[in-house]
Amino acid sequence: MGVRTGRGGSGRRTASGAAVAAVLAGALAAGGTGTPAVAAGGHGPRTERVNTAPDGSEAVGGGSYNAAISPDGRYVAFDSGADNLLPGDDNPGPIVHDVFLRDRRTGTLRRLNAPLGPGNADFATISADSRHVAFNAETNGTYHVYVYEVRTGRLERADLDMDAGFTGGETPSLSADGRYVAFLGRQGTVPPPNEDLGRIYVRDRKTGTTRRASRIPAKEGRGYDSPRISADGGKVAYRERSRRGGGPGGERDWADIHLADLRTGEQRQIDTTADGLPATSGSTDPLISADGRTVVFNSAAKNIVPVPDEARSYVFVRDVRSGAIRRVDGIDGNQYAEADAIGPDGRLLLLHSAGVEYGLYVKDLKTGKDTLVSPGTDGRPRAATAGPDGMTADGRAVVFESHLADLVGGDTNHESDVFLRHVR
Repeated sequence: MGVRTGRGGSGRRTASGAAVAAVLAGALAAGGTGTPAVAAGGHGPRTERVNTAPDGSEAVGGGSYNAAISPDGRYVAFDSGADNLLPGDDNPGPIVHDVFLRDRRTGTLRRLNAPLGPGNADFATISADSRHVAFNAETNGTYHVYVYEVRTGRLERADLDMDAGFTGGETPSLSADGRYVAFLGRQGTVPPPNEDLGRIYVRDRKTGTTRRASRIPAKEGRGYDSPRISADGGKVAYRERSRRGGGPGGERDWADIHLADLRTGEQRQIDTTADGLPATSGSTDPLISADGRTVVFNSAAKNIVPVPDEARSYVFVRDVRSGAIRRVDGIDGNQYAEADAIGPDGRLLLLHSAGVEYGLYVKDLKTGKDTLVSPGTDGRPRAATAGPDGMTADGRAVVFESHLADLVGGDTNHESDVFLRHVR
């Protein structure tokens, strides 16, 4: 999924979220806005490029990645190393990225991390109400999590009040109203006993409190990442991993998917068989539906349900309420695939498929229909990847990244670009 990770360490930002917000409120003007050329018009299936300059020209100076679209399709966020998307962008690309927000209704573009000064910023996510954007930003050598309020331009730090030794944060996920922020907390000191590379936390922005969501590990060398939170903020899916394997499913079980119920305190392993036996190999990339009922993950385990090819990884869908679990095959029923995003009720999945036909597809789990969303200009599938916020609530629009030059006409910048596909 094109994931780039931040780094732990100590930072100089120690003020409370309210204090940081007070300093940064009204800083929208510092971020700058621009108005692009009119987006590609017309009706029916079509693809347009999102990461364009104010005059509609191609992004230059660096690639663009990690696209997220609001559930209503109005906003698209992405990070980019390009230096011509807005005037005054002085971040030294292409390695150092900025986070941008495109308003497709007004045509404006904002650089959300501009008030924070120089430093990399990436991995934006948009709340379901389209009023908040959370992202990573590096300040003074440490990554932190910030929440941007779209209407006011207010910027607030979220990775605060963690356990002793934890000083930074990454990879946020937002509840529907932006009140709750799940994120990976990074420690700036020697890891605690039995733990390796981080814990999952949830910040309540209304009460100003932070609580741990990941479980306490039973064995040494465990770390946590990939948090995804339900719409109401009550459930968090995440991954537990080990550098040495030896999970509950055996020596090849190097990563498992867990679900934390923050209201009851229950911790539940999700990558198991229907009768509760743990997966025998690693599982990755958890996704949770907005209603919290469905958790999707990718796994190479062969015992969860029968698999036709033991050399492949598959997509699995767990009904949290009933406990039922199913395998989801790729395109044409037998192609390798990974799940990138899930619809709010768990019916739609965004899959990137490999094998005979590379490409990005929306799969309807009820009807079994597969819809190609990354066609080239000749209509055939093209390789592409998307993030966990890569699809609108109705599945009619998808954003993704690709380095290929034939998804739209006139692509000559030789960079990875962000594209928007109108499915219908």
